[in-house]
Amino acid sequence: MATAPAHGHAGFLLPILDRSESSGEVILTASFSDRFPQPEIALHSDAWSIITPSGTRTTYDAIASDEAKSVLRARLGDTGTYRLSSGERLGRKGLATRIGGRLVRVGRDGMAQDELNADAELFTAQTATVADVYLARGAAGAGFPDTRIARLAIRPGDNPARLGTGESLSMRILFDDEPLAGKSVTVFTPGGTRKEGLPETSRMTDHSGSLVLTPAKPGAHLVMVRHLAMAPAGAQTDVRSYTTTLTVIVAE
Repeated sequence: MATAPAHGHAGFLLPILDRSESSGEVILTASFSDRFPQPEIALHSDAWSIITPSGTRTTYDAIASDEAKSVLRARLGDTGTYRLSSGERLGRKGLATRIGGRLVRVGRDGMAQDELNADAELFTAQTATVADVYLARGAAGAGFPDTRIARLAIRPGDNPARLGTGESLSMRILFDDEPLAGKSVTVFTPGGTRKEGLPETSRMTDHSGSLVLTPAKPGAHLVMVRHLAMAPAGAQTDVRSYTTTLTVIVAE
């Protein structure tokens, strides 16, 4: 039986072979882990997708999985920047409540149910995960695909596929295309701690939902944002617990 990821686990895509400059072949792993970039629990999805430079949506050539990871293979054709994504993956179900007007998780990874007031309103909840990475074939120009995949989005303002050490990448955190101002965002850097909520890993969006990443080291960085909201019409639960991540590969 597959292990269900805990709330503290981050879902991510990580390139492990990038021949985009020659044959166009790329191989990625998809995993949940609290030790990014080390894989722990395989990330599965029914919505795998690749957005091409022209905005066309395609999928991977081959997908295989073991307990710790899914392995995705694709061949990038045209020159330009590609968005490789898990698509929106619905996961485990649980409970949530509202405290002071704010939705919070109940049970595993949240408040203990026996700590709630007797009249507390309980909602059913389900996780929704999106993991993205941008890769370029040929020269990475300014353009890149920004097709909406899910309600909670990390929308880059610059091309994430051409970021070097000491350079800046602007991005906005959006929910239903509206900015999330004052939103806590987690950033994992090479060699840094993997604990959320610490000064080293926490960033805050400004009034426009924007923040800037200026990496001091090369390597794999992970930007992650979480958000609880009432689920859309037709959902199987009252609430969705959204997590969206963006892997950024920083060149030297």
